[in-house]
Amino acid sequence: MSERVEALRAMEQEAGGGDFIDSARADLRLITRMLDNGRYTQRTGRRLYSLAAEVCCLLGWMSYDASFNSAAQKYYTAALRAAKTAADDTLGAHTLCFMATQAATNEEQRAAVGLMQAAESVRSQVPRIMQASLAAHQTTVFVKAGEKRSAAQALSRAFAALERANDDAPAYLRWFGEAQLRSTEGRFLLLTSQADRATDALERSVTHAAPRDQAVRCGTLALAYQQAGDLDGALDATDRALGLIDTGIHTQRGIERLQEVRKGSTRTNLSRGSRRQASGSPPWPHEVIPPIASTTQGDSWLAA
Repeated sequence: MSERVEALRAMEQEAGGGDFIDSARADLRLITRMLDNGRYTQRTGRRLYSLAAEVCCLLGWMSYDASFNSAAQKYYTAALRAAKTAADDTLGAHTLCFMATQAATNEEQRAAVGLMQAAESVRSQVPRIMQASLAAHQTTVFVKAGEKRSAAQALSRAFAALERANDDAPAYLRWFGEAQLRSTEGRFLLLTSQADRATDALERSVTHAAPRDQAVRCGTLALAYQQAGDLDGALDATDRALGLIDTGIHTQRGIERLQEVRKGSTRTNLSRGSRRQASGSPPWPHEVIPPIASTTQGDSWLAA
């Protein structure tokens, strides 16, 4: 069962979670039947609850990535309950970090900070790689809450913890490494009006990322180049993101990043754009990015 969950996680990183939600739900049903009807030792029971928590957390992430926000909250809550039953502090903290990220994205900053405080309470009990992930998520939550100094301190802690981390990370934390932390650093710099520095961090984060993450991060990179006034960089990053999405990667977050780029470009003064066309300069991003339709279909599938 662990191998099936790991395979599902790998496929989600390659192509986004939209196509694999049904498979994940089927795995969760199987684990639930084993818990409800099987006979097992206490140790096996804890492992089954940990697996249930992993799948629920993965389903929460897939749902969040597809902008199915109410479904994501339900799965994260279930993951937290299962992790508590399994007495798995690391998996519980991991889930709280994802819940906080969703809350911060939805501008529920007080809730996000509270969730990170709950995760912080077990920091001394989790491995260094989880400590690094925890600090990275704190960076994101704090900077969105306007607590720039706390965010900068958390980012420093994240790099320090990652440098000391060894190779014994749980399977669900193997995605976290320097590429992910550079992405966090880039978003921090972007949100603190340091777009020029953000582009370097984000470029480094894209290079070693899984395809799904590349699609999202190229959109963020385009925003950074746009804010830095580098039109060629913005166009190149946009083209890379669109190319990845066109290959079949499903990520609503990636689409939303490109929508932000397009909105930012359309705010450019029209007469300024006319002068660019007359001089033969490259088009602005809104002239080459077509309107991108949302793939969100709502959360009705959760009841199926």
